[in-house]
Amino acid sequence: MSLKNDHFLQISDSITNPYITEWLAEGKKVLGYYCTYIPDELLYAANLLPYRIRATGNTETNLADVYMVRFTCSFVRATFDMALRGIYDFLDGILICNSCDHSRRMFELFDLKIFGRKDFPKPASQFYYSIPHVITDEGFEWYYTEIQELKTELEEKYNLETITKQDLIETINIYNKNRDLLREIHEMRVIDAPKITGSEALQISMSNNSIPKEAANRELERIVNSLKESEGIKSNAKRIMLVGSEVDSTDFTGLIEDSGALIVSDFLCFGTRNFLDDVHLGFNRDPLKSIVERVYFRMSCPRMMDDHERRLEFVKTEIKRAKVDGVILQRINNCDLHGCDNMLYVHELKDLEIPVLNLDREFYQADTTRLQTRIEAFLEMI
Repeated sequence: MSLKNDHFLQISDSITNPYITEWLAEGKKVLGYYCTYIPDELLYAANLLPYRIRATGNTETNLADVYMVRFTCSFVRATFDMALRGIYDFLDGILICNSCDHSRRMFELFDLKIFGRKDFPKPASQFYYSIPHVITDEGFEWYYTEIQELKTELEEKYNLETITKQDLIETINIYNKNRDLLREIHEMRVIDAPKITGSEALQISMSNNSIPKEAANRELERIVNSLKESEGIKSNAKRIMLVGSEVDSTDFTGLIEDSGALIVSDFLCFGTRNFLDDVHLGFNRDPLKSIVERVYFRMSCPRMMDDHERRLEFVKTEIKRAKVDGVILQRINNCDLHGCDNMLYVHELKDLEIPVLNLDREFYQADTTRLQTRIEAFLEMI
């Protein structure tokens, strides 16, 4: 079965979509965010649509370069460039955390140059909180306090009724079902004859982060049922695991798969890190605390400085489980976090005798020929 023209996957091709239009028409608000260290369930329980900001389709940063130096991550510059062109004018606010210095800078720039515009179409609010860079009990208590304050701030700025425990529990169940469906789809990637390509899996993830979760769950259930009937992809393509910086365009994954590979797994924030961990609701437990526990103790990204060993173990396990032939590590230029982690992986994965390609790239495909040459050479070497 091919998902190439599936209407749900096509949502990933653009920034806005009919679901957002309908949501706004009902008088509800959309809150943009950059990082997966966001308590989505809290936002959704507040009747806000959490929208994962991306720069899909953008190939320039001319406007953003006026305000951000070229040493800034090109993904962040590309999203800001789109915001400056009015593409994100549908947002009712933005939620930023200290995931990295580049995305944190967006808090000030959105205030000054986007929401502060005289012609911005509606009032918009900004929210910021900090997360420790290490995983400790003390760090959790810090973060939990930050989210409690965020809850109060959301209620006040958007004139909301109190977000109740029942609201949170209902939303947790919706999101847990969503992650369960994504895991089910992922299981159909790692088998001998994968049911979907890596590019299709990325499109599913992007679409899933752009619409209300009830609608996403209906679409994912439909896709799961359809894929179960598929014979799968039978080919001799090299099985690749993709690891590293943010990827929100099939231009890059397509470049890899068109070169004779199949991306059967990944370790990306628009990929497996989205759905590995659920919110666990115990008897008579505070649902907000359970949400915070998932976000804080989840499988981390390199922003968590003391958790590299756990990330490495996940990568090693996934290599064996998905029968990976080679690993492609990639980082967007000037991303120190993934640069450090990737350099460690290069040496650590030698123990498994797995071929590794380590790429530096820009967010947009400005150097396609160079990347294609290196990828094709790597695949021939395997």
